[in-house]
Order: sequence, then structure tokens, then C-alpha cells
Amino acid sequence: MPTAQEINELKDTVATSCRILGTRGVTHGALGHVSARIPGTDRILIKAKGPDEEALEFAAVRDIITIDIEGAVLEAPEGLTSPNETAMHLAVYRARPEVMSVIHSHPDWVVVLTACEKPILPIYGAYDPQSMRMAADGIPVYPRSVTIVNDELGQDFMKTMGTSDTCLLRGHGMTTAGSSVEDCTNRSLRVYELARINYLAYAIGDPKPIPDRDIDEYRERDTAGQRKRLQGPSTSGVRSDWKYYKKALERSLGVAQ
Repeated sequence: MPTAQEINELKDTVATSCRILGTRGVTHGALGHVSARIPGTDRILIKAKGPDEEALEFAAVRDIITIDIEGAVLEAPEGLTSPNETAMHLAVYRARPEVMSVIHSHPDWVVVLTACEKPILPIYGAYDPQSMRMAADGIPVYPRSVTIVNDELGQDFMKTMGTSDTCLLRGHGMTTAGSSVEDCTNRSLRVYELARINYLAYAIGDPKPIPDRDIDEYRERDTAGQRKRLQGPSTSGVRSDWKYYKKALERSLGVAQ
């Protein structure tokens, strides 16, 4: 069972993820939410909604409330409660015990591409091989545009998402799952960029996927362990991508001040 300090640190990480996604334009205002499973429990931390809600880019620890796996609010300040789409987060957590974080966001690029039924293609490689792998593996698209507000819709959504760590929602946004808040945040940002570049390519003309031989080359490198070598544990205990996102966030707040 995590200590109170560990839970507060996890709340801070969830709030930081919210601010990163908000300041980088992945989602707008108070739309979207970040959540994390408290390790070893059936409790979830999630960005709150309600009369006193803050936009994601201004989220603080106070905005992160505690619910259980059935959606009951266990701990929340007055004026805050769980999001309408809590059912989406819970559907992922129930179906996939290995998932420790879920993020739902509304990227413009994803909304436009799915509304126009334009698939996200692996149109680049070395620009960002991790994003290329996502596109090459295929990103499922939930065909409905409604908010996922109950267990029935949550289960229907999971029929599309399945074991994928990313699922787009037609004319709505995207949902990502990860082994940690940091992992889930990184995935959301990579899909955001992948969708942005695809949109620009479609705007110019008829984008083509990179050659199959290049995709195969990256898969062979993964098998050979090159990717694991570059993604080994950090001496500081902090992922390099997370460290970058936090520093960029601090820089943007410094400029704003």
C-alpha cells in the first residue's frame, strides 16, 4: 500500500501531466482528463470537473480527486467531482490490469482527420521512429463521437481499443493507456505530433507511407535490442522525455510570468 507521501507525489505527477498537455495544445481548456491507478489498490486519481474546475494547463494537486474502480468519489474538495467520461477510464482499468494511467484529450488534428476518415499513416521514420511504429501497427478508431458516460458505452469503446495503447474517437479526440503517467503522457504527445504531420501532408496532397523495407529495418533493430539500449534506466530515475517536458513546461511558465 503506497504511503500518503507517495500518493501525493502521484497526484502531483498527474497534475503535471495535465499542465504539459494543456500548454502544448494537445487539449483545450478543461476538456480532457488524466488519471492514474494507485498501485496495489482499486482506487484511481483523476483530474476533476465541476464548478471549481481548472483548465488542464493550470491544474494543481487540489484538482486531482480520488475515486474507486466503480466510479464512486472517495475524496474531493467542495466544487469538484469526477468527469462525465470517468466511465471511459474505468473501462480501460477494469479490462487491463497492467494499465496504470489513462489520458483522454481532444487534439484538433485527430478530430479533423477522423471526421474526414483520413487514416494516420507511417509517413516518417527517423523523424520519430516511436511514432512511426504506432502508425505502422495501426491505431484503432472508435466510430462514435459521443462522450463515454456509462459502463455500457465504456464496454463498447473497449471493443475497439482492445489491447492497443491508443484509440482515436471519430470527431472527438483520443484515449491513451500506459504503464505510468509519464509513459501515457509521452504516448499522447507522440500521437498528437503524428496526427499533426499527417494533417499537413494531407493538406498538401496525397501522403504515402514510408517504404516497407524501412519499417522492417526498425522492427529488426527493435528485435536486436537497440531500442532497449537507448531506453534503459536513467541514473536520475527520471525518464529523459519526462524531464524534457517538465523543463519545457517550466520555461513556458517563466515566459508567461
